[in-house]
Amino acid sequence: MLADGRHQAIIKTVKARGSITVRELAEEIGVAVVTVRNDVRELARRGTLLRVHGGVVWPPGPQATDQTVPEADGGRLSAGLTATGRSRKEAAEEYSLGMVVPHSSYYYPEVVSGARAAAEALGAKLTLGVSRNAFTEEHALVAQMLQTGVDGLLLTTAEDPRTSPATEDWLRGLPVPVVLVERRIGRNTGPVEHVATDHEWGAYLAVRHLAEQGRTRIALLQFDTLTAPMLQIGYQQAMTALDLRPCAPEVPCLLLEDDPADLDDKCERLVRAVKDGQVDAVLIHNDSIALPLVSRLQAAGIGIPGDLAVVTYDDELASLASPPLTSVAPPRRTVGAEAVELLVRRLQDPDRPAHHLTLHPKLNIRG
Repeated sequence: MLADGRHQAIIKTVKARGSITVRELAEEIGVAVVTVRNDVRELARRGTLLRVHGGVVWPPGPQATDQTVPEADGGRLSAGLTATGRSRKEAAEEYSLGMVVPHSSYYYPEVVSGARAAAEALGAKLTLGVSRNAFTEEHALVAQMLQTGVDGLLLTTAEDPRTSPATEDWLRGLPVPVVLVERRIGRNTGPVEHVATDHEWGAYLAVRHLAEQGRTRIALLQFDTLTAPMLQIGYQQAMTALDLRPCAPEVPCLLLEDDPADLDDKCERLVRAVKDGQVDAVLIHNDSIALPLVSRLQAAGIGIPGDLAVVTYDDELASLASPPLTSVAPPRRTVGAEAVELLVRRLQDPDRPAHHLTLHPKLNIRG
């Protein structure tokens, strides 16, 4: 159904019903919810209908004049204007965005800060939920946000869509545009977009830096997280490119979360590996475990960085260590801001090609 036909069907339905939710309206005229949302916004902008939270009512208020802006530059829109001629900020002021992140105290506060700043600059409303990295909590939060009428979603899923068919199916079935934040889409995720840090590049940067410092026996020690496989790829690529030999099997490479006994065991193994000449540098993901591990190593007589050079990943706490540690810093704030920008652009232009942004982290060298 073309736009003019949809608009007439919407006007006829709303006039007959008096008031109706966007979801009911979409079902009645047989059009996707996201398409009806955009049509309702356009009709409300013209003054034909009155848009309320989650729906639309009749009769409308005073009629508004529908102004258009001439195209320039061979049909291209002027910078900062949407297809209707309004600025992007004016158009975004009508949008309600939902955001779900896994944690509220580590890594994601800065991502959320960037998202909030971008939403505020655009005049959009941002509602936040914290899933505690639980699949069921994540789905409940999204269902609640959809019930309140959000126009689009910013999601950091509990599971990796590239390896979780259930997550892919769920994302593909959501009725509003979705941008993944610090997650990447799978091959069958559908029109979902993403903004994520290039963690492979981050690990490569760290290994290259350590090699430039004369280190040749470089280990990777990390938690088993969704980030771990990407760090492993970057680490292995750097080791191969720099013609460095892999560490001996005795050198620990995987840490268990919230397990003090495991930390003690891995620390003892790392101390032995350093003293036996099997390792002279380590990349540790993440800062939350790097600092207590470094303290244990120092207590065991390992000099940092003399005996063992340490680079951490995330740069949340590395500057507080003694000595301060070099760290790879993902562009967290930029990730959040770019995700909001991407979602707003999708809402303003549903037919634009899907975008997948991967941003480079930087290496903060200390000491």
